[in-house]
Amino acid sequence: MKLHGLTEEQYIAWNRDGYLVLDGFLSPEEVDRYNAETDDAFERWRSNGGGNPEHGQLNHVEQICGIIDYGDAFLELMEHPKMMAVMRDVIGDRFVMIDNDAMLKPPKREAHTNWHRDTGNKLFVNEREIPFMVKVFYFLSDVADDGGCLAFLPGSNHLPNERLPRVEKQEDMPGHVRMTVKKGTAVLFNGYTYHSALNNYSDTTRRSLIYNYGASFVRTWPGYEASEELRAKATTNLRKMLLGVTPWVADPKAFEERPEPVPAAKP
Repeated sequence: MKLHGLTEEQYIAWNRDGYLVLDGFLSPEEVDRYNAETDDAFERWRSNGGGNPEHGQLNHVEQICGIIDYGDAFLELMEHPKMMAVMRDVIGDRFVMIDNDAMLKPPKREAHTNWHRDTGNKLFVNEREIPFMVKVFYFLSDVADDGGCLAFLPGSNHLPNERLPRVEKQEDMPGHVRMTVKKGTAVLFNGYTYHSALNNYSDTTRRSLIYNYGASFVRTWPGYEASEELRAKATTNLRKMLLGVTPWVADPKAFEERPEPVPAAKP
């Protein structure tokens, strides 16, 4: 199998564990840019009432559902060339954007969720098992062991539901691995992998941008549909595919295209 963004060792680890950590994925300059853009987005979001779709209301965190509507920087991150190469390795040449968020997890807060899978579905394409969905976390802050880590149960992507342990407190899960990461790290995981958010006992806000990609026949989650403004910016086959404008793109050259600037509207 030809790999586009992963090494053979990374690909083996991905299939074995159900998640993958890419240290230093974003440059320091990119981290600074996305932190500034995130601060601006939350300021605008709060000034407009801080609303989200009903299904996007989470306890103990601040979350902007549909962050790609808050600026071109977030739209560009959706199609980051390095991540698109990785996605081709783990899910194939055809996939769509299911949802996207910015999330702040304030200090001294309980976790907003317990152990779960994002999907109960498995998918086979041409006799190859691929994820039904793949979620990517871009961390914009360092995350300490007690800092509200994203956590995984390695290998749970191969376990049936009846073999998954149940715990009342997130940190009590046996064999879990915590994403104690540096800012700029990207973490991606199979939606079938058992995972959880942990409690943030630290004095630091955990900052992340989250992009969820799914098989090309999956529809964007309600409330995350591309606006007319975003659809107007779909000037490449790749962006049309990701935004669901033309979801069945199967041309590998689509991953080499770069969007052209959209002309400003005449006054």
